[in-house]
Amino acid sequence: MNKNEFIPSKKRGYVENNIFVSTDWLEKHLNDPNIRIVDTDSSQKYNISHIPGATNVIDNYYKTSLEDRVHIQNANKFSETMCSLGIDNETLVIAYDRSAGLYSLRLLWALNYYGHTKVKMLDGGYQKWLKEDKNITQTISEYNSSKFNINIIHSLIAKKEYVRESITNDDIQILDVRSDDEWTGKNKRGGPRGGHIPGAIHIEWTNFHTNGEIPSLKTSKEIKYILTNHGFSFDKKTITYCQGGIRAAHTFWILRLIGLEMVKNYDGSWREWGNDFTCPISN
Repeated sequence: MNKNEFIPSKKRGYVENNIFVSTDWLEKHLNDPNIRIVDTDSSQKYNISHIPGATNVIDNYYKTSLEDRVHIQNANKFSETMCSLGIDNETLVIAYDRSAGLYSLRLLWALNYYGHTKVKMLDGGYQKWLKEDKNITQTISEYNSSKFNINIIHSLIAKKEYVRESITNDDIQILDVRSDDEWTGKNKRGGPRGGHIPGAIHIEWTNFHTNGEIPSLKTSKEIKYILTNHGFSFDKKTITYCQGGIRAAHTFWILRLIGLEMVKNYDGSWREWGNDFTCPISN
């Protein structure tokens, strides 16, 4: 078998496999009024072509604003954003991207954080949809809903003080999923300080997905092998972080897929930590 051959999610050995839909399933449900398809890539990519009926949002990070991307949108703003996409509390959201699930899994995390669990991602993403010659369009779809109620699930997020306390807690591990240059501090991403949170484990998020024409998340066995080789403990609580909580949300779901439940995403991540000079760093 070619190492880049696409393996359907049901054959990857995940403990939690209910976050995926197949391209064939989505094709059959394109006109379902209870479904909202969200293209989670940039508006530039969306405008080139997208799945029929898909909508798109300006900020696919779901941060406070385009100028302030430290924290996730507050409850009221997030509710407004979902309503602008035509999403209410009964809507089944199907997210897809062209980035190996990066932005889809960010939306899945954000919706789950605000209490909406009716959300899934397209397995194989837009690349698989195109490979199968399924219909695409340039037509812009616009929707509105009247109400999206919020129910914050606090267990899914790590705040700065929790992360600070976790550094000296042997029951909690911190997983840095940024690039090598961000980890060492060579690339400060425009911030005042480079480096990483003391004691963190480093595994770049790209290690968890395949390459090839149709990138997908790796199998449970492959993911566990990577984690084990980096000294990751399957028994500890875990905090994932990156620059702004996007790649960390991707890895949050990677860990959930293999059966880990005690996982939090540090949404503020290095953008917050590196700018606070009271927070310790290593490099």
